[in-house]
Amino acid sequence: MEFDIVIIGGGIIGSSAAHFLARNPRASHIAVIEPDPSYARASTPQGAGGVRQLFSRPENVAMSQFSLRFYRDFAAEVSSPAFRPEIGFRQQGYLFVVDEGGAATLEENFRLQTSMGVRAELLSVAELRNRFPSLGVEDVALGCHSPHDGWIDPYAALQGFKQSARQNSVAYVHGRVVSLETRDRLVTTALLDDGREISAGVFLNTAGPWAHEVAAMVGADLPVRPMCRVQHYWRCAEEIEQLPLVKDESGMFFRPEGNGFAGGCPSFDVEPGFCEDFDCGSFANYFEDVVWPLIAARLPKFENVKLERTWGGHYAQNLFDGNMIIGAFVPDIDNFYTACGFSGHGVMHAPAVGRALCELAIDGGYQTLDLSALGIERVRQGEPYAEIGIK
Repeated sequence: MEFDIVIIGGGIIGSSAAHFLARNPRASHIAVIEPDPSYARASTPQGAGGVRQLFSRPENVAMSQFSLRFYRDFAAEVSSPAFRPEIGFRQQGYLFVVDEGGAATLEENFRLQTSMGVRAELLSVAELRNRFPSLGVEDVALGCHSPHDGWIDPYAALQGFKQSARQNSVAYVHGRVVSLETRDRLVTTALLDDGREISAGVFLNTAGPWAHEVAAMVGADLPVRPMCRVQHYWRCAEEIEQLPLVKDESGMFFRPEGNGFAGGCPSFDVEPGFCEDFDCGSFANYFEDVVWPLIAARLPKFENVKLERTWGGHYAQNLFDGNMIIGAFVPDIDNFYTACGFSGHGVMHAPAVGRALCELAIDGGYQTLDLSALGIERVRQGEPYAEIGIK
């Protein structure tokens, strides 16, 4: 099979790129190779779906600004006469809270965010108590509230991007890439596990937690590995005011979900790798031992909760600095680009990254938002570009 552009990995990043490419008149004959059309092991469906502008790096702020606008108008952006997706976008806000040690960083990040047009506000402890009376603030020095941020249904967004791409003639190929052939500074062919060969002029590596395996097929090393993460859904019998997504320096977060709450806390002690069973091993009693004490400290009414569901998935974790890697990543290959290592931020940045990948594939460079600072060169030079403050 021959195509102009081949995308390896059809999760939300790959499918967003397919959507933007399919709607660009300069692109044609596009294929997405996806080994798991059910997305049973994919990262996207297991995500929290948060979309926020509270970052310390301007590129991440700007990507979220574009994504918020895109998700707010998602149906209009991706719909066609044949379908009109609904992603459950709730613009209910984000709230970061920090102790005295984190206050200066929160204020510095706030100045960057507001200078870029983010509508956010710093809240004192007294203001937090008045605005969100159920919140526990005994250890809090300062909060930052961004009322226009929110969350979506990640799986619905993935399907929306995918259906948009397919409606515009993108081919979704069921298969796993097992090797890549190169010639004269170009990737020429992807060999699938069933023996099929797919050739193209441009290749994109958007394989998420498997991105490093794809990169290794051309002798490259991406510092991206799967990292196990669990989330939980619980109900609380107490009456609680309407809350935004709340996050603190421990990594703990929670947000309203239906008649209850969804949230969790990253398990930083777990070694990189795929987890097959999230009910045992490192995650046995994880909610009771780790998450429950944190959420109850942050919101005392959570002392009395009923855990109803726990599920797990995998971050595509950038072990170098936690920020994504995008762009060309193999020194001697000119037609191979990646977007990977989102470390939990893939859903919120997918629209902006899909647009950027479209520009790289067609123009060979960024046309709207310059993401050069997030390229592989910082890894090669040993110069991390990490988020500062709450990740």
